Amino acid sequence: MVKSPFIVIEEFISPKLCEDIVEKIWIEQPDVDKDGDPIKMERFNEALQSSLYNKISQLVPTIEETYDVKYRGSDKLVFQYYPEFSKRAAEAPGCENSKYIRKKWVKVKDVDLTAIIWLKSYNNQIPLDPATEVYGGKLEFPAYNFSLLPQRGTLVLYPAGPHFITAISPVLVGDLYQIKLNIAVQPKQGGIWLYNPAEFPGTWNQWFENFF
Repeated sequence: MVKSPFIVIEEFISPKLCEDIVEKIWIEQPDVDKDGDPIKMERFNEALQSSLYNKISQLVPTIEETYDVKYRGSDKLVFQYYPEFSKRAAEAPGCENSKYIRKKWVKVKDVDLTAIIWLKSYNNQIPLDPATEVYGGKLEFPAYNFSLLPQRGTLVLYPAGPHFITAISPVLVGDLYQIKLNIAVQPKQGGIWLYNPAEFPGTWNQWFENFF
């Protein structure tokens, strides 16, 4: 049986809650770069953090079972905004816990897993409802040559290290809103957890057999 390194939970939060969150963190006037183009923005929100805490805590048993680890804690929820009409990738390739220094990946943050909760759904058809949908903003995994399309309310969780370099494709229509959560774990016997590909054999098609 193929064991996926991804945890995917559809309808992790309801469409109504997604709309409520977007309304609360709505960006009226985005920041711009030196050329006047809108850029990514991130926010923290203590009230939303508190309201989502119980839901997030329910992930812990699944995380511990999937990765055979002990949960150590997580950062604050980051509410991310990626504006439409961007002339470049919304997020350049990289990984959450490491930087590429002198031809090797060096861990610089105490993060082991990353979770994304999409607040809008991908749609490449007409009509598109910009309040709930977005065209673009795919979560890309270049090393495996596949991408995930945003689905409102869906959570996807994966290892944060260089085995899972990610990028986000340009947002063409509608602003992309999503939530990011960074998580720290450790092996049950203690020490530092490292992703071991041998524990998760298979291809990405097999990992997501029940998702697409």
